[in-house]
Amino acid sequence: MPSLQKLLSIKSNDYTKLANVFKEKTGINIINGINKKIPLTKSCSIIIPFYRNFIFLKRNLTSLQYQNLPSDFKRNKVEIIIINDGSSINLKRIIQQTRKFYSVVYLKLKKNYGRAIARNLGLLYAQNEIIIFLDEDIVVPKDFLATHLLRHEVIDKCIIVGFRHNITLKELVLRLDDLKQKIVKLPDYKKDFRYKKFIPSEWKDIYKDLPPDSFNKMCYPLKESNYFKDFGKGKVLGVWELPFMFLTSNTSVSRKFVLEVGGFDMRFRGWGLEDVHLGAKLIARGLYLIPNLHATVYHLIKRPSLKEKKIEDYKRNFKIYKKLKNENLSFLNEAQWKEKMIKYFASKTLGHDKPQGIQN
Repeated sequence: MPSLQKLLSIKSNDYTKLANVFKEKTGINIINGINKKIPLTKSCSIIIPFYRNFIFLKRNLTSLQYQNLPSDFKRNKVEIIIINDGSSINLKRIIQQTRKFYSVVYLKLKKNYGRAIARNLGLLYAQNEIIIFLDEDIVVPKDFLATHLLRHEVIDKCIIVGFRHNITLKELVLRLDDLKQKIVKLPDYKKDFRYKKFIPSEWKDIYKDLPPDSFNKMCYPLKESNYFKDFGKGKVLGVWELPFMFLTSNTSVSRKFVLEVGGFDMRFRGWGLEDVHLGAKLIARGLYLIPNLHATVYHLIKRPSLKEKKIEDYKRNFKIYKKLKNENLSFLNEAQWKEKMIKYFASKTLGHDKPQGIQN
């Protein structure tokens, strides 16, 4: 199998044929909208790592409770997997509340291992067809699950990426109704960096291989790539290649493909790029990365004090990402991957049953 870098350099992201099939079957454009008349049959596992902010997680789970889906679908087709990544915060009460609406799997790591490891633990226990990745600080509108699942209902070999609108907790409260705390003012996809982002000259310290004219200017990834259709084959917009559009704060993909490419690479530590690397593997595997503007969410802003640590984490992980792109892409079957993960997590978790589908 060729290297990840080689496969990305020849893989197109022109999803026009998939978009045409979707339009024929739903009557709507694949990049936005929702058709509520089409029945949803595919199940999903929502994977949410947790470490620091209980209030943010509470807002996240409350917004998931108010999804515009039949109650029997919520109970039978949706599971929420929460991975406590070494936090001492007691989540028992909020989990009990969420279990009134959904099946909830709660997993706890003995210490803080980071997002790649935490999400792999979630993947190990996930049972459903579609994986939806969320962060603890994401708050979703009522059609969030339906608009993600509709696309997987109609087409295969796709990665559906939603967008984020950064907001403070105080600002969010002003966009909720007073009684049920549901979102009444929808988030705006134009607030996402993938719509518009200024590329500062300070970023030269990270993206050292790019020419000087890549910096100190505005970039419009969605527009400049025709909604990512022209973003394949190693093309760079601003400082980004296509995999950088894949963020596990709000994205969905078939579980079979995630496991096939080996899930998250656990050589990433701290913040950043473990999701980009997974996106790169999925794209190289043959999947198309498709934006879904209707799946825009609120992203609660974290404490500014964490910014410097994130920058250092990102610089370190960027070097790891560049190295991993030169490795050959390899595939595992589900049983192989699960056995490998069970051995890895044997001494790292607290009191969990063996995942389904594994022989003793």
